[in-house]
Amino acid sequence: MIKALVVDDEKRVRKGFISLANWASYGIRIVGEAKDGASALEALGQEPIDLMFVDIGMPGMSGFELIEQARGRYPGTKSVILTCHHEFDYVQEALRLGAIDYIVKTLLNKNNVDETMHRIAKRYAWETRDAAPVRAAAFETGVVFVPLRKSSRTDALHDGVPSSHSLRPLSGGLWLAPGEGKSHADWLRDLPAYVTADWQAVQAVSVTGMARREAESLISSRLPSYLFYLPVAETAARVALEDLKRLDPPSESELAAAEDAWRELKWLIFTEDWKRFIEWVEARRIDPDRLRRFAGEIACEWAGLLGWEPEGASFEAELRQMRRWEPLKGWFSKAALRVQQRMAELSLSREVFFSLVRAIRYMKDHLGEELSQDDIARRVGMSRSYFSQCFKKFAGGELFGDTLRKLRIDRARELLVRSELPVREVAGRVGFVDEKYFSRVFRDKLGCLPSELRKTTGAGGGEGR
Repeated sequence: MIKALVVDDEKRVRKGFISLANWASYGIRIVGEAKDGASALEALGQEPIDLMFVDIGMPGMSGFELIEQARGRYPGTKSVILTCHHEFDYVQEALRLGAIDYIVKTLLNKNNVDETMHRIAKRYAWETRDAAPVRAAAFETGVVFVPLRKSSRTDALHDGVPSSHSLRPLSGGLWLAPGEGKSHADWLRDLPAYVTADWQAVQAVSVTGMARREAESLISSRLPSYLFYLPVAETAARVALEDLKRLDPPSESELAAAEDAWRELKWLIFTEDWKRFIEWVEARRIDPDRLRRFAGEIACEWAGLLGWEPEGASFEAELRQMRRWEPLKGWFSKAALRVQQRMAELSLSREVFFSLVRAIRYMKDHLGEELSQDDIARRVGMSRSYFSQCFKKFAGGELFGDTLRKLRIDRARELLVRSELPVREVAGRVGFVDEKYFSRVFRDKLGCLPSELRKTTGAGGGEGR
């Protein structure tokens, strides 16, 4: 019998959950219940517990914290999370911490409890009895399910895959159904539409008998990028892990250095830099999420000055829906074309345009310092008068001082919302020596005082914050 503990801060919920199932029929015996994380850890210390059903949203020690602590102290205890959130992030965080499955409390009822508990018992058996020898064996084949969106439903995947095939999570939100290659063909063809709408099924094969641990690491770290860079017309139904092994993704330090260089926007301005940007991204298979985040960052930072106005949430949604490189490459290409059009509209050469981008970047990076038009012009290699003339064009008619104040107030607003720094320190960080003058300029620009913004957003706290 699997000895189980139910952990939830609401007694009514605990009792309701316990009464819902005929536990013995699944080989499970409820040996206790706990109202919080501390009580659960105490119970774990008193007798061996095989399985915990843990509410994620408990006050004090959260379910995430309990799972993490229990894993460190009692590695033999497995966990299933109980949540009201049908959200991918919650599930993935719990699985990352070692949970073997999850239950959405609001969806559990007498009609589906049998199927749910059989699944959990089967998963527990795999984790405790079958996992060790399977993980030690060589990897031959398996079906990998790759989420097509952040909100891909894990419960739908479990429902759609035949019960004869166990599913287990890999890092990065992927799921693997190990098995013999010949056993996959029929049920893959019959996957219900509600699964294929959210998940891409790919058969992973190792022709050299790769070690299972290495195979699963390659699948998690490289398969999503491999699929992302395939031409749109191609759909990979079968991938050799040896092909994934030959990929050469950049290290974190290489990628950080590349992004730093890309932020100068040379690749949007100069043809040769554009070619190098595209070639490097395609050759090194940059992580798709990283690329989408970078695109969003560029759009948010430069849309106004470059004269292109993506529409907030719809723009973010557009980027998230780009599941292949070709449409995202098209987006970058449109951004580059818009930059060329902007240069023509302003009658500015590429070199001058790039100098103005460098000027804005320097201003943003040094807002806490004393900045003058003379100094910035010198730094980008332009005379003061020519810089002033070109800068006004570039900034849509704004003078240098007006743009600088706008940048400072924008950064101040960000700091006020995202940090608990006192108003006087925020003022100093964006280049204002006098807090009262800062508050006056802030109100003129945004229509409210810094302290009032804090109150409306709920950030910071306390007097003068």
